Amino acid sequence: MKKGHRLQKNGFVIRQSTIDSYETLFKHLLNYQVISQTTLCIKDWERLTMRDKTTETNYWKKFYLNFTDYLFNHCNHFDNYVGANMKLLRAFFAWLQDNMIVNVGPYYTRFYKTHEDIPVMVLSPERLHFLIYDKDFESSLCKRLQKLKDLFVFGCTTALRYSDLINLKPTNIEVIGNNTYVYVRSQKTQTYSRIYLPTYAINILWKYRRRKTTLFPPISGVNFNLAIKKIALLAGWTEEIQKTRNKRGQPQTIFKELEHQTNYRFCDLVSSHTMRRTAITTMLRMGLNETNVRLISGHTAHSPSFYRYVYYSDSFMEEQLDKVYAKLRAIGQ
Repeated sequence: MKKGHRLQKNGFVIRQSTIDSYETLFKHLLNYQVISQTTLCIKDWERLTMRDKTTETNYWKKFYLNFTDYLFNHCNHFDNYVGANMKLLRAFFAWLQDNMIVNVGPYYTRFYKTHEDIPVMVLSPERLHFLIYDKDFESSLCKRLQKLKDLFVFGCTTALRYSDLINLKPTNIEVIGNNTYVYVRSQKTQTYSRIYLPTYAINILWKYRRRKTTLFPPISGVNFNLAIKKIALLAGWTEEIQKTRNKRGQPQTIFKELEHQTNYRFCDLVSSHTMRRTAITTMLRMGLNETNVRLISGHTAHSPSFYRYVYYSDSFMEEQLDKVYAKLRAIGQ
């Protein structure tokens, strides 16, 4: 992959983040061999007798159970992380068979990919409105946090991924007539989006108009996450939220402080991912149709991840239902 010999199905080179994931899996496999005192060995399926094929199938079935136990229990990972690693391992075996012409047998197709849908953490429209328009709160923040609040609000408006947002340049801004747009190509999906900017977002850009490199001051993802958690804390968003993750489909409660079993607060769970999720769900909740939202977010027509946002926004139908019930009560009055 590093040399470009293996490409994505669309012909693009493999992203560095994917290569990093393979390297992490390789380290896990090496560590697993040390702990289990075994040496993994792949045999040519065509050269095995029927008895040997049964033995080989049982060998890899046992490996799957023991290796996932290692990831779940020794490393304390959860379904999504373990499933992602098994998906990579299945891809490796398929590559051996398709590209290296090594008949590895059918057993690797039973490396099941565990998965769970993690609840979407978003700001409500009321909280987004607070960050945009409450000038007293903004003035209470230090200059650094004011800048990062602007970046966070801009992300909650445009639905851009953090990697695309932090790399925005003046050339990504288009002015057509009286309208201002952000025109950007996603680093992850290579899709183009043109996003219409409201007045408050234009005002944010105007603050940083003198920057010649990127529109916003550079900051690492780790420090940005720490900053927006602090902003959420200062905003008073401290209600407790039970955080759970699945292990083999069984929910496990995760505590912030394990000894005292202290639950996480809303401000503890805010991250850079919250921006994109907030923007998409806000657009859907405010009535923008799904097609236009996908054009802005860059999701494909049948993207499973996009429909998570649709489901989440549909769960906030109380306001619309109240109007329906009010009309029902008004009949005959």
